[in-house]
Amino acid sequence: MKVRSATTTTNMFAFTDHAQCASVSTLLRGKLCEQFKARPARRVPPGGFVYLKGAPARSVFFVRSGLIKTSAVSEAGEELILQVFKPGEVLGELCLCTGERREQAVALDASELVEIPLPDLLSRLQRDPQAMSDFVVAVCEHLADTYEKLWSARFDSTLTRLVRALIKLAAELGEPSDKGVTIPHYIKQEELAHLVGARREVVSSLLNRLREKGLISYPRKGRMKMDPTRLATYLSSLSRTGPRRQAGRGK
Repeated sequence: MKVRSATTTTNMFAFTDHAQCASVSTLLRGKLCEQFKARPARRVPPGGFVYLKGAPARSVFFVRSGLIKTSAVSEAGEELILQVFKPGEVLGELCLCTGERREQAVALDASELVEIPLPDLLSRLQRDPQAMSDFVVAVCEHLADTYEKLWSARFDSTLTRLVRALIKLAAELGEPSDKGVTIPHYIKQEELAHLVGARREVVSSLLNRLREKGLISYPRKGRMKMDPTRLATYLSSLSRTGPRRQAGRGK
């Protein structure tokens, strides 16, 4: 892994590739975030921007409360959600090596975030060999995760991607409830469509299919409930069936 030296006045190093940048969030979920999360927080209302594409990338953000999404938006206005961040997680690590935001971050709920300037983070890594070791491991884990996502986007059907997204939401955001877990946030169908890279109409139809099978339930503008175990079993059956026989493959 190549790490280039910064100027002698800063006495720090800088990131030189995206894998290093992306590993920051994994690293900061541990002991390092404890040193930063007590700082004054910034409040962002639902629908408010944390940052815009093209803005300077000079810091990362610790989510103290709420829910934040990062997404890429094409010139035609099409949006693809990259990730959803809950309290205790860190966002804004992408493109620290270029100094410019390549995605946008928007609050899904009323949120509070603590901004961590890049010099503070780098200084901490430089002083702590164990933190640097954790950082290297995080880089490797991120690369493996990236390859898995690329494979899924290329070969999996829309239904498979949706079921996987629901299982991930249940694992990361879900709260135990009767017959499974409840997502304690209102997730719009449009947001789910942006998450799996499909049209809202397609996702709506597939959600109805999953609801008819008893795998998920949700009232209008209400919290979604799901059974992760049954969803995982259904996902396995989709893998055995093969993408060509699955409906909802198109976008």
